[in-house]
Order: sequence, then structure tokens, then C-alpha cells
Amino acid sequence: MIAPIKSPKASRSSPDIRRVRQLVASALLPHRRRPPDAPTVPAWRAWLFTAWVVVVVAVYAAYMIGLL
Repeated sequence: MIAPIKSPKASRSSPDIRRVRQLVASALLPHRRRPPDAPTVPAWRAWLFTAWVVVVVAVYAAYMIGLL
């Protein structure tokens, strides 16, 4: 039998527990490095890519249902 899904009860962590969790996470997980500043994409180029994707999907859908 599958157990019913129960939402977990939110428990308030004490500051000591939060500090221990941070120490464990920092010991086990690699430190995040800030990503290098990426150049911004012009809005027209993003919209051009979006339009291209829409056209490709529309042509594919038309081909799959037999219109082309």
C-alpha cells in the first residue's frame, strides 16, 4: 500500500542547528564561484530566436499531422 502524502511540518531550527547545517554543507559541497559577467543579449536577437523556434515547431507540427 502506498502511504498518503503528507506535507512536512515546518519546524523552527535553533540558531545552533542552522550553524551546524551550514558548517556541514560548506564541508561537503564545493564553494560556489561567481560566474563571470556574461554579455547581455540584445532584445531583438532574443525575439528573433523565439520566432525561429515557433516557426520550426509549427512546421514540424504541420508535417506530423499531414498538412505538408
